[in-house]
Amino acid sequence: MATVVHNHVRDLRVAASIAAASLLLLTGATHAQDNGLPERPSGELALSNDTLQLRYVGSGDLVGADASQFTGAFFLSEERDIVLSAALLFPVDARIGRLTVLVGPQVYAALLDEENNDVMAGSVGADVRFLLNRQLGLAVAGHAFYAPDILTFGSADNLTDLGARVELAVAPRVTVFGGMRWFEFDLTEGGGERTLQEEVFVGFGYGL
Repeated sequence: MATVVHNHVRDLRVAASIAAASLLLLTGATHAQDNGLPERPSGELALSNDTLQLRYVGSGDLVGADASQFTGAFFLSEERDIVLSAALLFPVDARIGRLTVLVGPQVYAALLDEENNDVMAGSVGADVRFLLNRQLGLAVAGHAFYAPDILTFGSADNLTDLGARVELAVAPRVTVFGGMRWFEFDLTEGGGERTLQEEVFVGFGYGL
């Protein structure tokens, strides 16, 4: 009888240990998803009537920054303006329901179509994403980055990059999206604004 009771207690302890370990793993996984960092790297293609953008989204471990998101993008306009950009964003642990916020710097190198009219800019800003339906992968997302005059070099005084989009997961690794982007420079010496993009875009992303 004592042996049976001992075995039963031992089984309960094993079951409790497994349950506790599972709970810890689940909690860790949930936190990893809630902090807004990508579960796997992905590539994106976004198209509008006059622009094309290729973007990579992955872990900041790629550049030696733990617990962060790294993005790199190649932008091309119909006027043959080329912009390369890279960002390193860190999660804000606000725990506001399904809203995730990433903040950090983004740098831009723009080769404009006019000769000797190039721009380098260092901006700060944020990416935000609100998950509407986890099962469908339906979410709204946006970004806002601004480079002031002190961090903008070349033929521009400042840079503004704003965007908003709706995302929908159509397959385990495929997401489609559509939205609007406002992307422009204020040029130096009374050159006015140089708008690189101010129109609707559509695209898709694929988990690598």
